[in-house]
Amino acid sequence: MLPIRTSLIAVLVSLALALTACGGDSEDETSTNEGAGAGATAPETSSEPSGNAPAPSGEAVRSEKVEISDFAYNPDPVTIQVGGKVIWKNEDSTSHTATADDGSFDIGPIEEGKLKSETFKQPGTYSYHCTIHPSMHGTIRVVESG
Repeated sequence: MLPIRTSLIAVLVSLALALTACGGDSEDETSTNEGAGAGATAPETSSEPSGNAPAPSGEAVRSEKVEISDFAYNPDPVTIQVGGKVIWKNEDSTSHTATADDGSFDIGPIEEGKLKSETFKQPGTYSYHCTIHPSMHGTIRVVESG
């Protein structure tokens, strides 16, 4: 168990350093989804693959980066642990948002090349969209860590 934990810590530190190098200005924001999520539903059980790889222990990851490019969220869906974070990076030349369908979170506009994130403290399935481009949709699954 210790080698897995050590490896996971090393990956998270590397990710944090990489994200710091990508942004660093005052427009980068982090928000927190504190509530039960008015429209959040219980985690789904599905045979479809998630958009992210599980941690080496087989559990959901603590954080996931979603790139916005070609007017799409990638990967989609993503699965994270309760208390985990989704980080969006806009790779398009136009602004986008990530806004919960139920209004439980809204990271606001993300300019080209910028990062924004949301922390999810309640389990559930969160559907979201871009308010600027309503055809863009994504899903976040937040599950209890095992």
